[in-house]
Amino acid sequence: LLGVVVKAEEPHLEEQKNKLVVQVAKGKNRLVELENEILRLLAETKGSLLDDLSLIDTLQESKVISETVTEQVAVAEQTMIKIDAARENYRPAGLRSAVLFFVLNDLVAIDPMYQFALVAYV
Repeated sequence: LLGVVVKAEEPHLEEQKNKLVVQVAKGKNRLVELENEILRLLAETKGSLLDDLSLIDTLQESKVISETVTEQVAVAEQTMIKIDAARENYRPAGLRSAVLFFVLNDLVAIDPMYQFALVAYV
């Protein structure tokens, strides 16, 4: 429920965190794709590696892209650390809301009238 509390209080923080998670995942996937492409080209190369121009071009391109993606991932991870620190201010409210949710959820054992969805609490 911490995410729900933060989304209600500071929606821009939660949106930024979600975007950064996606950006970091895409960057790391791109790095893996580049590594696989290089390995494939190395496996398919016949003769000298220095004679294969497509392999050399791919290596140069992957070096540039790898440096760019690595920088973006580092910046995104630092930003996520700052966002998580700001979210920690809402941890007590998230904890209290989680306790309240489960207490209200257990009220259904007393009387079915107390059946509510999470949306009703927000």
